[in-house]
Amino acid sequence: MASYGDVSFVTTDDTSSIKGLQFPVKTTNTGGMFSRNLDARSIKEGLLQLLMTQRGERPMRLDFGTDVRTSVFAPMDSQLITSLRQSILSAIDLYEPRVIVRDLQISPDEANSRVTIELAFSIKNNVFYKDTIVLTVDNRGVQING
Repeated sequence: MASYGDVSFVTTDDTSSIKGLQFPVKTTNTGGMFSRNLDARSIKEGLLQLLMTQRGERPMRLDFGTDVRTSVFAPMDSQLITSLRQSILSAIDLYEPRVIVRDLQISPDEANSRVTIELAFSIKNNVFYKDTIVLTVDNRGVQING
């Protein structure tokens, strides 16, 4: 089991024991450094942080993140979809071992220079928990739709 302070990273059936940083990151009003989530929501927010971080953006963790934000500037073809899919799946495999990817749909919209990403996932050892993240990436940035 890996840990950082009192935050443990384990797979568990009991989602009430899951801890993580709240996203977007903000300070607490009780003198703490960062707000935290203590349930399955922390996993979803961790995935959002991972997906929305550009690879190479985080110091000392240059492989953390994906190519989601820069995908809108690439030619929208099958190579983009394959590359983006690999970027997302490898990042989740490396940095979010608490989840199982159920489905990953990437839909480019060349006419509007937009890519829509729909990620369906569940928590390991909890087959009843299912959630979905939907992101739309265009020249304005990344919008969270779900």
